[in-house]
Amino acid sequence: MGKMKITPVEEVNWGLYMWQMEDESLVMDDEGGYLCIPSLRGDIRQIKKIKEVARHYGLTEGTPIFFSGHRTVTDEELEEQKSRSDLGLVPDSKDMPAMMEYVKEMREMKLG
Repeated sequence: MGKMKITPVEEVNWGLYMWQMEDESLVMDDEGGYLCIPSLRGDIRQIKKIKEVARHYGLTEGTPIFFSGHRTVTDEELEEQKSRSDLGLVPDSKDMPAMMEYVKEMREMKLG
């Protein structure tokens, strides 16, 4: 069997730029928060901002990397997402592509 090629499908043009080091690790603070900034893909102003912040904190290597569809959440939102997941619901009620797929599946199963 040959190698399979996997191509990610970007469903939305918004997300987070995060700072990735050369070893592919993402920069985090002591409390587990990532160095990130909400952005649209390719927003030069936001990319410039995260580069400036990285340099401010003494990071001389690394690069911004875009994560489509990701967003920051508060501790309360994280707990709510865990609860929704435990109930079999889409964890993030603001994840519109996932919510639309969920509604479609419920309609197909005649549950919604």
